[in-house]
Amino acid sequence: MKKSVTVLLSATMLAWGSFIPQFGGGNGKDDPNFVRDAKENTVRDIRGGKLYTDIPNARKYTFHEATEYCKGLRHGGYSDWRLPSLEELKSLFDFTRRPVSIRNSFHNTQKGIYWTSTPDRYENAWYIDYDLGRYNTEKYDRPFHAMCVRDAASK
Repeated sequence: MKKSVTVLLSATMLAWGSFIPQFGGGNGKDDPNFVRDAKENTVRDIRGGKLYTDIPNARKYTFHEATEYCKGLRHGGYSDWRLPSLEELKSLFDFTRRPVSIRNSFHNTQKGIYWTSTPDRYENAWYIDYDLGRYNTEKYDRPFHAMCVRDAASK
């Protein structure tokens, strides 16, 4: 019995350990669908047709502050930035890597939680946690990070 508990515990620890995201380089392989512009600190999602900010910014915002931050952002010659949806930020996870990580093209992403623009039905909004590789909802007044996105086809 003791041996089977030890084996089960070891297997559980290995499984959970594989879901801890990496930051800062990872395995060195870039996804060709995500192209970084180091000069502008942006990452273009070729397949999804989106352009994401990758600006060094450790500041945290409430949901409404994050929304306004993106709406008012002037970056890379564009002024049509917005807060990304849950699906858009989920697409930035690279689940093929162990531990799970944000795509390798993002160099300035903070460890922690990022707001999405997606509300839930209980007056909360969805967030993405790039530190733990998960997503959930939280009240609008909690301070989290903000990343902005725009449609890459827009001028």
